[in-house]
Amino acid sequence: MTKPAPAVASPAVREKDWVNIFFLSMTPIVGIFGTLAYVLARGVVWWEPALLLVSFAVVGIAITAGYHRCFSHKAYTAHPAVQAVYLFFGSWALQNSALHWSSDHRDHHRFVDREQDPYNIQRGFLWAHILWIFYKQPKDRTFDNAKDLLANRLVMLQHKVAGPLGVITGLGIPTLIGAAFGRPLGGLLWGGFLRIVIIHHTTFFVNSLAHIWGTRPFTEENSARDNWALALVTHGEGYHNFHHKFPSDFRNGIRWYQWDPGKWFIGALRGVGLARDLRVTPEALILRSRLQTAIGKSEARLEGAPATVRERATAQLEAARASLDGAMVRWNEMQSRRRELTVRRRELSAQRRADARHRRREELETLRGRMREARQAWRDQMAEAQFAFRVALRELKSVKAPGLLS
Repeated sequence: MTKPAPAVASPAVREKDWVNIFFLSMTPIVGIFGTLAYVLARGVVWWEPALLLVSFAVVGIAITAGYHRCFSHKAYTAHPAVQAVYLFFGSWALQNSALHWSSDHRDHHRFVDREQDPYNIQRGFLWAHILWIFYKQPKDRTFDNAKDLLANRLVMLQHKVAGPLGVITGLGIPTLIGAAFGRPLGGLLWGGFLRIVIIHHTTFFVNSLAHIWGTRPFTEENSARDNWALALVTHGEGYHNFHHKFPSDFRNGIRWYQWDPGKWFIGALRGVGLARDLRVTPEALILRSRLQTAIGKSEARLEGAPATVRERATAQLEAARASLDGAMVRWNEMQSRRRELTVRRRELSAQRRADARHRRREELETLRGRMREARQAWRDQMAEAQFAFRVALRELKSVKAPGLLS
C-alpha cells in the first residue's frame, strides 16, 4: 500500500519564523556591506580572502559530499570520522542540522514540483530560493522519511547542537584566526559573515536557479536542469537534471571534464579507505535516458514539419527506439552473464580438485566470451539507435520552421 503524501499547510496559514527572517536578512548586510566598509577603512590582507576561499570550500564540501550525497541520498558510506567532520563543518553553513536538511531534501525529490515539495519552484523563484525558509516547520514533525539518520548517533548529536555549534565555531574560529594576525574583525567578516552569505545563496541557487535555467538532457519529467556555470560555484551540484534522474549516483557531473569537486573528494576518500559502496549508475541506463529524452523532444517538434519530412523523421525515430530497446535487452543479457560468471568464479575457488578446476576454467572462459559478445552487441545496437536519431534530426534541421530543433 502506497503511503499517502503528507498534507502541507499553505504559507498563508503557517507561522512566520522571525529568527530565520532576521538572520537571513541581516547576514547579507553584515557580510557584504560590512566587509566592504572594513576593506575601505583597513584595506585587505592576503590571508583574509584566502580564509574566505578555504572556509567556503570546506563548508561547501561538507554540504555537497556530506549533507547531500552521504546523508540525504546514501550514495556512499563514509567512515564515522568523515561523518563527524561533515557534521561539524556542515553546521557552519547554518542551514539546519543534517537530519533536518536531509529530510527536507528527500521530500523535495519525492514530491518535486508538487505541493508537498518544500521548495517547489512552481511557487516562484523567490519561494524556492529563500522564502520557504521564512516559515516554521510543523511542531509535530517526526522525520519519518529519515529513519536511517534517526538511528545514527552522530547525526542525532549534531541535530541537538547544530545551531549553537554553527554560530559559536563558525564565527568564533575565523575570529580567532583573524586575531592571530592582529585583525580579528577581518577574520569574522571574511571567514564568517561573508562566507555564510556566499554558502547560503549558492546552495539556494540549486533549489531555484537549477530548476529554471539550463538543459534537460536526461529527463523532462521534472523542472530540474543541468547548468555547468552553477556547478562552478556549488562544488558540482549544478548538474541537477542528471541528479534528479539518478539521485543515488555519488556523482553529479559524470564526464571527466565536468566540474564536480564533490565526486573527486568522495573518490579520494575511497582511495584512502574512508569511503565505500560508491553507487554508480550503469552507462547503459544513462545512455538510454539521454536518447529517450532526445527522441521525445524531437517527436514533440515534428508537428511543424512538412508531411514528407515528418514521415521520414518518424520512421527514423521509431528505428532509433527499436534499436534502443534491443540494446537494453542485450545489456540485461550481459548483466545476467556477468552474475553467472561471478557465481562460477566462487564455485571455482571452493573446489580445488584438478579435474574440476580445468573443467570450470573452460566454462568460465566460454562465459567470458559470451559476455564480450553481448557487450559488443549492446554497443552496436546503441550505435544504430544513435545513428537513426541523427538521421531524423537532420531531417528536422532541414526544415526552416519555428519550433523545430536548432
